[in-house]
Parts: sequence; C-alpha cells; structure tokens
Amino acid sequence: MYVKLVVLAIVLCFFSLLSSVRAATKDAEENVLFVQSSTTQPVSLSAMIDGLAAYDVVVFGEFHDSQPVHHAELAVLKSLYQKHGANLVLSMEMFERDVQPVMNQYLAGTITEAEFLAASRPWPQYEMAYRPLVEFAKAHHVPVLTGNIPRRIAAAYAKSKTLDSIADKDKQYLPKVHRAGSAAYREKFAAVMQGMNADKGGMNIPPQMVQPMFMAQCLKDDAMAESISLYRQEHLQAVVYHVVGNFHSAGHLGMVEKLAQLQPKNRIAVINTVHYDADTDAIGDIARAHAAEGEYLALETAHAIK
Repeated sequence: MYVKLVVLAIVLCFFSLLSSVRAATKDAEENVLFVQSSTTQPVSLSAMIDGLAAYDVVVFGEFHDSQPVHHAELAVLKSLYQKHGANLVLSMEMFERDVQPVMNQYLAGTITEAEFLAASRPWPQYEMAYRPLVEFAKAHHVPVLTGNIPRRIAAAYAKSKTLDSIADKDKQYLPKVHRAGSAAYREKFAAVMQGMNADKGGMNIPPQMVQPMFMAQCLKDDAMAESISLYRQEHLQAVVYHVVGNFHSAGHLGMVEKLAQLQPKNRIAVINTVHYDADTDAIGDIARAHAAEGEYLALETAHAIK
C-alpha cells in the first residue's frame, strides 16, 4: 500500500507540473512569439526548449517592464525544469551577491517570505515580475543564484572611478576578475547614453562620466558571470537559467562575453527580447534584423505591466 501511495504521489506531481507548464505556455504565447534566429522562423516553446537542450547556460534577456515577457520567462523556467530536473539552477540579475544567504534561507523554508523581502532588497515590480520565478524555484528545490554586484558598490565605483574607494566590508563581493567589456559593448553603451541625453527630459550625462558608468556596468557583468562560473565549476552537471536585462546579453555581449572568457567551454545560448508590432512588422524582417542578438528571439507583441 505504501509503495502504491508513493507512486500515486509521483504521478500526481508529474501531471501537476505538466499542467503548470501548459498553463504557462498558453500565457507566454498569447503575447510573446519565439523565433529561431538561424532560420528566422517561429517555433513553439517546446521546440525551443528542445533546441536549448545541449546548452550549459541559457540566458533570457528581458525587458524589465514587460509583464508578457515575465510570463514567457516563467514558462521557459518551467519547461527547462521539465527537461533538466534537479540539474537546473535559476540565476537572477534582480538579486545581489550579499543576499545569497537570505535567498538560501528562504528557499530552505527557514525564514518567512516577509523576512526574505525585508532583507533582500527586491525590485519594485517583484510581486508581478519575479516572485513567480522564485516561488517556482522554492516549490521545486531549484537553487537560485543572486549574482549581481550590490548597487551601492556599482554606484560608488562609477562616482569615484576606482575600486579602492569600496568599503572594506564590501570588497568580498567584488569579482576576482574585472575588466572592460569589448569595444562593441562599449560602443553600444555609449550610444544608449547619447540617446538618453537627446531625449527631452532625459538624464543629462556628462561625456566624462560615460567611461566610469561603463566600467560600473562591466562590474555588474563580471559579478554575474563569476557567480555562474563558480557554481558550474562546483556542479559540472548544472544547467543555469539566467534572467537579466537584455542589454547585458544581446549579441553575446556584456555578462555573456564575460562568462565565455571565464569558461570558454561553456555552451551559452541567448534568448533576446525584441519589440514586435504584428500590424506593421513582418516576422522575417524582424528576425533577420535581430538574428545576431541571440540563438532565439522573444518577439513581444504587447508591452505592459498588468
């Protein structure tokens, strides 16, 4: 009888997960269309997951303020878990290195959610955007890496232009390797800064601040890349699913190029989010224009926090 109950529990758990994956897939596909860059053709979520099966690290480059994209990220997480099970690890830009112990305690159930939120500095849109990821990880015993550099460190670095100014208590969170990103990444960063200056009512960034701000950006990339690299060195079978703003990953730049430098043998795939208007854009044209940005594209057909 005991054996039958255990088998029944396993079967029910499997069908519960399958139902959850199907529901998440429906939510995602309503407003996000996945496209394989190499073929410029739309693919289903399941086909994309099959195409990602051989990769060690899957990076979803998101729009932070798009709820449809967050639905898609959750669907990818659930499908990757269905594919890789206990080998899957979730990594998030939205949490910083110093709150890793707090995250671990929450996932283990030794602190309440209220205690976790009070100590982990969640982003303003956490409830709708990122809580579903963390709660799925908690329910299915998926480790979560909080790999970003603490904001106070990046801000201090951009202001002082030297890591020597970082408080001694914070130096433990600095990546062991820190260097400027590629020329292509810097050009992309500078272009964004120029665009912000050109926007009416936008930030006015002095030219002399572009390089320090770029290096602070690279510090974030180095920290996230190192966290993933260190975890995979200790867990060789791990498949890491990293959720990050798409500026950090599009075109395999940013943290993706940093991770490739740390671990050249890592097979890294990028899903890059792109705006898409079905009324004016042709899928093939959009796919060809953005094909170099990732192995797959997530074409966002609606853009809103609900």
